[in-house]
Amino acid sequence: MERSRLSPGRRVSLGAMVCALTLLFLYASEVLTGFRFICCRICSFFVTVLVLEDLYLEAWLCYLCVCLLGFLLCPDRLSWFMYVALLGHYGIVRRFFQRFITVPAVRSLFTVLYCNAGAGLGLWAIHTIAGVDSLSLLPDIPLVVLVLLVEAAFFLLDILFEAATNLYQKRVRRFLLR
Repeated sequence: MERSRLSPGRRVSLGAMVCALTLLFLYASEVLTGFRFICCRICSFFVTVLVLEDLYLEAWLCYLCVCLLGFLLCPDRLSWFMYVALLGHYGIVRRFFQRFITVPAVRSLFTVLYCNAGAGLGLWAIHTIAGVDSLSLLPDIPLVVLVLLVEAAFFLLDILFEAATNLYQKRVRRFLLR
């Protein structure tokens, strides 16, 4: 749906709904630690709804709003750091890659490189800003195995993101924007 087809009221309401759902899942990832990974991945998808409707400004504003409110509301900031460093803007940047890189393998490579940069930034932020020893957060397995597992998780994230985007466009979009 083109941006001009959505009224300002619908754009605001869609942005508010995306912010609320993202905050809900971000808070759930902090409280339900066993489901942290799943809730963080779900909250990273909601901003994509705005991007798929060509509401890039609203998507960035939603990201910033969730970053600020998440800092105030989340009791434990580990998921918040992951959201700020990588997951919050992943959907926006991924859509940018989708638009301008037409070869799927190259696009996946760029998204994984972007994820690596975000993960590195997140570990740096946890270490320097929060004062947490980021190496103590890592599991006790060899670093090479850990890096390979993280790379596989980033590729899986890209595949799941594509599936969720297709599900939204084919099933949910028509009910949401009626």
